[in-house]
Amino acid sequence: MVRTGLVLALVLLVPGCARWVPARIGDVPVGADVRLRLSDEGIQELEELTGTLRSEISGELVQWDQEVMISAALETSGTRLGSNLRQRLIVDQDDIVGVDVRETDRTRTGLFIGGMAVVGGSALVWIISKLTSSGGAAPSQPPTTGPGEPFVRIRIP
Repeated sequence: MVRTGLVLALVLLVPGCARWVPARIGDVPVGADVRLRLSDEGIQELEELTGTLRSEISGELVQWDQEVMISAALETSGTRLGSNLRQRLIVDQDDIVGVDVRETDRTRTGLFIGGMAVVGGSALVWIISKLTSSGGAAPSQPPTTGPGEPFVRIRIP
């Protein structure tokens, strides 16, 4: 039960290692992972190109001029393309309402790594306890209630 909860928590934290941070239009360096939020005209143009109605495009920024070029993996006509299959799209800069840049969230990443360490450690303890257990056989002698001799002797005046 505890392991299931830990695995579920990790699954929920995996996408949380990065976050989208708003950026000023035109200040984003080429090669950055961006999310472009489009105007109504931009949404219509994207729908004509891809066959899907989307208000945002996420991908790698290739060029930023009057026309913005982005390399993105898109769904076309209901078919999901693999992440390795990318399409370069050109969007008019006037059709961009906002830009977000993906950056690593240090807190969430730390929580993810800590969670992975906890799950790995608990799995290791579970494996060791299974390997060292006696297989469920009853012990031949009952356990003693305590040590016969104390480990540390303290003289009380």
